[in-house]
Amino acid sequence: MIPHRNTLPRFLLTACLMACMTAPVIILSLPGESEAQRQATRSMIINPLLDGRHHQPDGETRGFNSFGGWAGFGHFAYSSDDHHLWYQDLGGYVELWRKGNSQSLLLTGQLQFIADPHNDINFNPRAIFWEEGLLYTARVDPGYLQLGFLHRCKHDIDNLDRGEERSLIFSSFTVRYQQPLSVFREDDLLLMGAYDNYLITWDRRTPRILEEQDPDWNDLQNEFTLQAHWMENPPGSGPFVDSRIHIISLDSGLHINGGLSAGWNLHRDGGGFRVSVSYEYLHDSGIPAVPEGVHLLGIGIRANSAFVIR
Repeated sequence: MIPHRNTLPRFLLTACLMACMTAPVIILSLPGESEAQRQATRSMIINPLLDGRHHQPDGETRGFNSFGGWAGFGHFAYSSDDHHLWYQDLGGYVELWRKGNSQSLLLTGQLQFIADPHNDINFNPRAIFWEEGLLYTARVDPGYLQLGFLHRCKHDIDNLDRGEERSLIFSSFTVRYQQPLSVFREDDLLLMGAYDNYLITWDRRTPRILEEQDPDWNDLQNEFTLQAHWMENPPGSGPFVDSRIHIISLDSGLHINGGLSAGWNLHRDGGGFRVSVSYEYLHDSGIPAVPEGVHLLGIGIRANSAFVIR
């Protein structure tokens, strides 16, 4: 990883870390309405410039500089609805263009597959969320700026016996800023602030009468995200904690969502392997034709390329 120096006092950084990690739990315990859009990479931070193994001379350009991906599988040990029991994550990226160690353009695609328990083997395919797009990253000391466009959609699977269907499109222009900080060790905390402006939205339901049920993803406007990812021994093996808050703007007003995960990262030169426990609240999971909120407590594993993905 490319080193960063931080001159902020230790107590201030520690307070920042504690605030970022506990904020989702505090906010989600408050009364009120919460909501979020189900982005396939909402629990991940992707940045090819974090990988110090691909150093290039300043000003030198190169095509197809690096590529990688991730795969995960998990079980929802607790779900407050009957649409979630298993999940699978799969994704990849290709760095199409790199200039020195200061700029990068990548193409990425990923999916999240959801299965419910409603068949003889307790593994019934239910829905798939898809995401693809371009992401430009620039080094702007002391952090990184990212700009891009991401197309997202959701489709039901094997829904003939239900007589209901819900299909979604929620594509956005995104702006992200990532800031490495040093709390206990160098660059052990990575903060990210993100803004999504939803340009293409679609919420089609069958039967059509169900489209009168709120929330309606046709009304998506903007989303603000604050994410904090801490690793005890970056980029090596050790525990990690990830926390995020999403603030969604719809025609009906502002809504809040959040998630928290913790686990162990086993690092090798070729990549990382993670075991984690996670909690997430979604006011509208995006799966049933009549919108439902859900609390999810999951246990999962994930393998991913080294350095680039947190």
